[in-house]
Amino acid sequence: MDALEYVKLNLKDESIITNEVVLARFFTVESNYKHSSYVSSNLLNIVYKGKKILHTKDGNIEIKAGEAFFITKGEYVVSEVTSDSDYECLLIFFDHDKARKLISDLPFKLNNKTSKQTQNVFKFDVGDSIQNTIDTLKNYLDEKPKFSDELITLKLKEFIFLILGSDSKDKFINFCQNLTLDKTDLKSFMENNFEKNLTLEEYANLSGRSLSGFKNEFKNISNDTPMQWIQKKRLEKADFLINELSYDVGVAALEVGFKTHAHFTRVYKKHYNKTPSFTDK
Repeated sequence: MDALEYVKLNLKDESIITNEVVLARFFTVESNYKHSSYVSSNLLNIVYKGKKILHTKDGNIEIKAGEAFFITKGEYVVSEVTSDSDYECLLIFFDHDKARKLISDLPFKLNNKTSKQTQNVFKFDVGDSIQNTIDTLKNYLDEKPKFSDELITLKLKEFIFLILGSDSKDKFINFCQNLTLDKTDLKSFMENNFEKNLTLEEYANLSGRSLSGFKNEFKNISNDTPMQWIQKKRLEKADFLINELSYDVGVAALEVGFKTHAHFTRVYKKHYNKTPSFTDK
């Protein structure tokens, strides 16, 4: 399920929802809670009670109380609460326009080219100064102040400045390269459209590029060709839908852009060295 939509539908009383940012308090009393979700907006998740494991396509990341993480738009994740105690966290969702505005005012410049070694999750420790910011956000949820959008934005900017003043500065600057990508960036465009049945010429035209320009710029995204990259992305999403969200194989295949069940099965087996089927975990 879309993480942001889940918050809007189920956590209204524990949220502040504005046009550009959403602040929410999430908690569960289940000791072995496991939830699959799609992150449709950039997200800052601050854990202040319990522990969870974040399962992503790039590996598993353990997050415990006193830690937090940013994650970029477009990720498919499984969150697994593993501690015996209750789990509680704060969530701040913000779009690319908001990210660019925040980053543009900061005392560093991003590279002009997108790195092939993308970092989609950035984990950091919550120190005393950041904890003060968290406490203020908790108060916002209780008081629902006027000008919430502006106030939450200021706190996001405060988070970023505090991280830049920490030992994690260099890693965070690299992460910001992805955080600020928007629909005008080729990587962001492809992340949002890889499921569509388009030719390379159509992908190039829709992204506002010539075919040669599209191919040349794509080299900054991946060492794979565009079609190899598209196929891998489709397989990754299909595998997630089947094994984490219990989709029927045929439905998953069509969902990610394969024309037939049989073609998907052949490609999947070649890539993963197994036939696609739901595994009860």
